Amino acid sequence: MENSSKILDPKILARFANLSLVAKTIVEGFISGLHRSIHKGASIEFAEHRQYAVGDDPRYLDWKVYGRTDRLYIREFREETNLKAYILLDASNSMNYSFSPDTITKFVYAKCLAGCLAYLMMKQNDSTGLVVFDSEIRNFIKPSSTRSHFHYLIENIENLETEKDTNIGETLHKIANLIKRRSLIILISDLFDDQDAVIKGLAHFKHRHHEVIVLHVLDKAEIDFPFENFKDFIDMETNQKIPVDGQAIRNAYTRVFNQFLSFYQKACSERNINYTRAVTQTPFDYFLYNFLQLRSRIT
Repeated sequence: MENSSKILDPKILARFANLSLVAKTIVEGFISGLHRSIHKGASIEFAEHRQYAVGDDPRYLDWKVYGRTDRLYIREFREETNLKAYILLDASNSMNYSFSPDTITKFVYAKCLAGCLAYLMMKQNDSTGLVVFDSEIRNFIKPSSTRSHFHYLIENIENLETEKDTNIGETLHKIANLIKRRSLIILISDLFDDQDAVIKGLAHFKHRHHEVIVLHVLDKAEIDFPFENFKDFIDMETNQKIPVDGQAIRNAYTRVFNQFLSFYQKACSERNINYTRAVTQTPFDYFLYNFLQLRSRIT
């Protein structure tokens, strides 16, 4: 993990223009060290026979073939799953924030995450769809598990730009009404909106028996507030300028922001919604590890 973190550093990967290459680099670099499937209890179907080798599980010996050929063969299986996943990607203007040129924006980080998850799902033969939204649904792509579909998703994600303000709660209700079949819902957002409305929107998915994962994307500066003296702060969704003495309001800001974080953690936990924070300075291998931990709780 420690060595791969240098490869999976967001600042390094952001230099690559090809999101497909970025997703493959991240996922292959991380998953190559994992030996167990994230699909606990998934159904399986027969794939082919191969000759028995020492160390193979004797439970999978095909005794009928042995009776005909007097040779030991193992029945191999391939994993089959009916899982459908939807990646819900927040493309509102607040996602376009980064503290400095040395850090990538929340939106670039979120797009990389979406690409990684699409690639990971494809490797696991899961059907994956994409819903892009800001104050409304901008793009709705139904799930599929083919390689061509993955490249179609990547092409759509690569070309995305942030555009409008946010209306997460109402938009989540609209998306929930469009997804009829039980699915895995993965929301990637900074959650900067009315908190009660957002949670009600997420609860709508739970009411429809979907599994829900929230990936809360933030810049470290939004959490730590490392600002000094007077600055003009600009609302990224309304362009309103507000002069602020950073040092004077730091304590009040951090108190309010910590309440904001605690609210989402508590509200998600109470509704059996899996919540994890994705800070843009976090290497992707650590993030993927946390994501797989979340998946293991709901599979």
